[in-house]
Amino acid sequence: MGIFTGIEVLFFFLGVLTTLSVLGILYLKIKTAADTQTLLLSTLGLLLLVFTVAWSVSSVLEQEHQAANMGLLFFGLPAVLFIGMAWKRLSATRSSEE
Repeated sequence: MGIFTGIEVLFFFLGVLTTLSVLGILYLKIKTAADTQTLLLSTLGLLLLVFTVAWSVSSVLEQEHQAANMGLLFFGLPAVLFIGMAWKRLSATRSSEE
């Protein structure tokens, strides 16, 4: 057994992922001047993505593989859809500015 258990690595990874998500939202707000709806879709998508990672990894660590798969389906799919909608809105506003 190593120094870190699986749950400790999970929480470290979640901290890094959350920090990068906040920095990404701030970048969208400051550099690209994204509108409120794009920022909201991005925030919801990234929060759901972080929750999906936490749910799925903790379920696998507890040997509950079906719960991990259902978490990916019910939380991961909306996260990908929200991020995709935000990306589409951001690319549409950027192409209209040029």
